[in-house]
Amino acid sequence: MKKIWMFAILIITPMLLSACTPKDTLKIFMPGEYITEDLVRDFESEYGVRVQIITFDSNESAIPQIEANSYDLVIPSDYAIEELVSKDLLQEIDYTRFEQFSKNDFDSGLTTVLDELKTDGFDLLKYGVPYFYGNVGILYDTTKVSSSYLETSGWNALANQSYDVMFYDSSRDSFMIAIKALFGNTVSINSPTDTELAQAEAWLTSAKGSKTEYLTDEVFDSMLKPAEFAMAVVYSGDGVYLMSENDDLDYHVPSQGTNVWVDAFVIPSNAKQVDLAYLFIDFFNSYEISLENAINIGYTSPRADVIETIIEDGEYEESSYVVILTENDEFFRYDTILKRKIEEAWVRVRAS
Repeated sequence: MKKIWMFAILIITPMLLSACTPKDTLKIFMPGEYITEDLVRDFESEYGVRVQIITFDSNESAIPQIEANSYDLVIPSDYAIEELVSKDLLQEIDYTRFEQFSKNDFDSGLTTVLDELKTDGFDLLKYGVPYFYGNVGILYDTTKVSSSYLETSGWNALANQSYDVMFYDSSRDSFMIAIKALFGNTVSINSPTDTELAQAEAWLTSAKGSKTEYLTDEVFDSMLKPAEFAMAVVYSGDGVYLMSENDDLDYHVPSQGTNVWVDAFVIPSNAKQVDLAYLFIDFFNSYEISLENAINIGYTSPRADVIETIIEDGEYEESSYVVILTENDEFFRYDTILKRKIEEAWVRVRAS
């Protein structure tokens, strides 16, 4: 999902590590290409341990693996964390064990997102430590599509079959787009009726033309200059990275609303290297490491000082890097019945 440029390894002040030996291995389960490998190697060298990263393609595919296996750290999204909590698969986080960051370091935008989730009855910080956060939007080629057209059309621009369009191959995100395109803020992405879901399926099917493709990581090659698609549905951090590589690109979040998400470190109930897991979280949420990792990956850091430095240094444009929560944005919630319906409908859309 995420593209990485390797940078020089940063050296940080060592922390005491009394519980780990050279043979200790930290098993991390996370999305692919979502962390700076040089910094992982730095952590290994610093503490004389081994980090084993196992990757997953989606939160949906990850959950059964978490149920069946033992990992020391996992990086899922908010709604997946909610499901894991409901299944009693996670430990609560003890923030007193962190030495290099605290909740006070979190960006105010992230705090607003977390407060909104808490209003809906889910306290993410009880079980997770934010890693990155962002939203879903349209990455577009400014030589082919105008910003005024997107301002007027919003998500419906993706249904214009005269353009080459890439949908991210995700049932959940695609149905979010269709529901927002059809109903705006009058229908929640978490509670559509069967009739509204059928309408969303019909919208996605009708939007599918000869120039429409469903891809994932391929977006990194296809949107480099010259961009293969006029518009591509992407996660914000991927858009930030690609815009830094192709100056013809820009990023638009439709006013109809989008999904805002938080990916976080969580510690499974059956984790074997809990002490090492806490050290790894502390390491990657320290200022220096979080800054380097955020620059490499392109996603919005949870730390306010990291975001400020990235904007001040001109690493990324504020308009694309800073996540702004609008009144029509929503968060996905855990709902197995709705998830199954959406996945079944997406299979039909893809096969149509």
